Amino acid sequence: MNSSYAIRDREGTIHPQTSKKDARSSQKAYGGMIVRSRDGGEYQPWKPHHVFLWVFLSIQAIFIIWLIFGAFGNAHSINPDVVAQCRQLVSAGVTRAQSMGMTQSQCVSFLGGAAKTGSALGAGLVVVLWVVVDFLAGLTYGIYRLVRR
Repeated sequence: MNSSYAIRDREGTIHPQTSKKDARSSQKAYGGMIVRSRDGGEYQPWKPHHVFLWVFLSIQAIFIIWLIFGAFGNAHSINPDVVAQCRQLVSAGVTRAQSMGMTQSQCVSFLGGAAKTGSALGAGLVVVLWVVVDFLAGLTYGIYRLVRR
């Protein structure tokens, strides 16, 4: 969209500017920046695009979904192949679980605890990655804002 920029002061007087950059710098002296399309329409208040807000919120949504599915998706189930190892006969009727000094139910309970521990560690890593990504996004936005001044 081709536009012409201007500044409207407090009394309502319109001061046309040659470029958007000039209008933004004069905005502090006069007041609000306004814009008019090239087809000669009326001046409208200029509204900046808030792209970073939506990018930031989408990052938050992605991490929340990842955390929910990662932490609670597999924490309550044990792989059937692993449970079968507790039942498997090694030699002369002795299971691997009994050769480790555990009964069948103790072996399954132990493996369930290991699965929950792995899910907790995975969730912790997701949270750490989330904090790092948020910090880098905020730092990038801060640098962008400083450059635009």
